[in-house]
Amino acid sequence: VEIPGDPGDREATGFGWPDPRAQQTMVAMKPRDRPAEATPDLRKYAWLAIVTAVLTVLLKGSAWAITGSVGLLSDAAESMVNLVAAIVDEDASGITVRGAKMLGTSSIMANEVFVANLQPLKPGEERLAFSCALPMSTKGLRVLSRKSYEASAVSVFDNPISSRFDENDALMYFDDVKVPWERVFVHKDTDLCRAQFHDTPGHAYQNYQAQIRLSVKIKFLIGLAYKLTEAIGTNAMPPIREQLGFLAAHVSMVEAMMAGMEIEGNMRGEYWVPNRHFMYSAQVLTQELYPRVIHMLRELSGGALIMLPSSVLDFADPALRKIIGLTQQSSKMAPEDKVKFLKLAWDAIGSEFGSRHTQYEMFYAGARFVTTAHSYRTFDWAGATKLVDSMMAGYSLPASH
Repeated sequence: VEIPGDPGDREATGFGWPDPRAQQTMVAMKPRDRPAEATPDLRKYAWLAIVTAVLTVLLKGSAWAITGSVGLLSDAAESMVNLVAAIVDEDASGITVRGAKMLGTSSIMANEVFVANLQPLKPGEERLAFSCALPMSTKGLRVLSRKSYEASAVSVFDNPISSRFDENDALMYFDDVKVPWERVFVHKDTDLCRAQFHDTPGHAYQNYQAQIRLSVKIKFLIGLAYKLTEAIGTNAMPPIREQLGFLAAHVSMVEAMMAGMEIEGNMRGEYWVPNRHFMYSAQVLTQELYPRVIHMLRELSGGALIMLPSSVLDFADPALRKIIGLTQQSSKMAPEDKVKFLKLAWDAIGSEFGSRHTQYEMFYAGARFVTTAHSYRTFDWAGATKLVDSMMAGYSLPASH
C-alpha cells in the first residue's frame, strides 16, 4: 500500500508515527500489512525505565545506609546529600554522629555545644532525631568559622561596634564524633525532639530573650536615625520628621509587644512563661521590620556615610585634617565628632558586621514560613471564629423566604 506524504515527516513526532495525512489510510490496514515504522519504538523508553529504577534503588540504598531512611525526597535523604548531622552508628558506649549543623554563633569561644533539632521531624527520620551536649574539644568536632569582623577592623574609631561586639558564626561539622550515652538527651525519637522545645517553656524563653535583645537594637538604630538627621542638618524638614515618626511608632510597637507577652503570660509551676503567641507574632513582624529600618536609615543618610576619611590615620596628617574640617561641618557636631558618629552609623548598617546583623535578624528564628507557622499554631482560632459564629447566630433567613 502506498502511504501518501513525505517519508521525512514520519519522525516528526518523535514516536515513529507517519505523516498525519496518512493516518486515515493506516486505520483501514490490517495489522500485518502495517509498515514497521508505524509501530512506536518503545525500546528506548524501556531502557529509560530500567535506568531510573536502578538509580532509585541505589539512592534509596545509600540513604538507608547513611540515615536509616528510604524516603527518597524526605529530609532524611537530604541529610545524605547535604550532610546534615545524623546518627550513623551506635554501640554500648554511645552514638556516632556524622554531618553538619548550623548556626554555631560564638561557638569558637564556647566550652560546650548543645546539638538539637528545632524544626519538627517526620517518622522515618529517626537518625536525625537526637540531641546532646559536647565539649568543644571532642575528637572529630570541627568548627568552620566565618571571617572575624573584629580581626579585620581597622581601629575602634573606624569600626566601633565590629571591633568590640562581633559574635562569630560557625558551621559545626561532626566527623564521626563519638557521643557517650550519658551525653545523649534524645535518641531517635522524632516527637521527643520537638517536645523538648515546644512542650516545655524552652522555646518561649529562648525567643523571649531574643525579643528583649531586638527591642534594644531597634531603639539604638532609631537613635542613630535621629542623630543622622542632626549631623547632616535635615531634622527640621517635614518629610524627614514624617520618617522619624514612622520609625518611632515601630520602636514603640516592638516594646509594646514585649510588654504584652510579659503581662499576658502564665504560670507554669513556679515559673512565669511569656505569652507564646505574642512572642511569635513579634518574630513574624520584626523579621520584616529590621531590614526596613536599615533601609530607612540608608535613605536618611544619603551620601554622608560614603564620604568619610579612609581611617583615623587621616587625622594625623595636618593637610588632610584641615580638609576634613572643611568638608565635615555640622551645626550640631564638630568635624571630628561628625566623622566619629558617621563611622559608627556605617558600622551598624553598612559594614560587613552590619549586613550580617540584618541577615541574622531576618533568619535567626527560621524562614518566614517557619515563624508564621508558629503564629498559626498558637493563635486562638476558636476564640476568633466564635465571634463570627455569635454574629451569624443573631439573624437568619426571613420566614417569608
